[in-house]
Amino acid sequence: MTQTGRQPQARSLATRERLVRATIDEIYAVGYHAATTQQIAERAQVSRGALLHHFPTRADLVLAALETVLADGTAEIKAVSRDVRSGALPLADFVEFLWPLFSGRFFHLSMELINESRTDADLRDCLIPVVQRFHAALDAIWVEFCDSDARPPRQARIILNLTVNLMRGMGVQTVLRPDPDYYRDLIEAWKAVLPQLVAGPAGDAAFADPRFREAVA
Repeated sequence: MTQTGRQPQARSLATRERLVRATIDEIYAVGYHAATTQQIAERAQVSRGALLHHFPTRADLVLAALETVLADGTAEIKAVSRDVRSGALPLADFVEFLWPLFSGRFFHLSMELINESRTDADLRDCLIPVVQRFHAALDAIWVEFCDSDARPPRQARIILNLTVNLMRGMGVQTVLRPDPDYYRDLIEAWKAVLPQLVAGPAGDAAFADPRFREAVA
């Protein structure tokens, strides 16, 4: 492709990226229902025609936005988990990293779409494959996270998903319970428990049942 040919393609990709990021910002600012394509186009500083060229339907735009949100979250989690695995970052700091992720913008954007998906079958059908890919990526990260001599892959996935689900549940509570000290107590308690699950007697006890010793990939 010539230099002249690359320029329009680069502009098109940049426009698409602006639209996706504007969609994320608009949904976060006003909520899923109030985020109209007209407002998104204005936020992205593109024409409505340009928006429709890249995303013929609102569902296409929302799907691209969720894919971007989850990809960004996955990249962040992967980078931090590698630091923990290498010893560059303490396990306690991993918990500290997850808390703002699952109680802030990333989490609330996800919740907007999860809530809508409960009663919108078409939206749910579109989003399920995207979310499945996100969880598959997380599972791969969790397996790398733990020493396989201490915890086999299935146990590693369970431990880290317990951590994420704790953070998610706390994130939901923050909407109607703005109590930082309450969440700090839970975080500090989990920071003490997690190392024992990863490589200690608490983990041995948690996985003593034969079901956890099954050879599950």
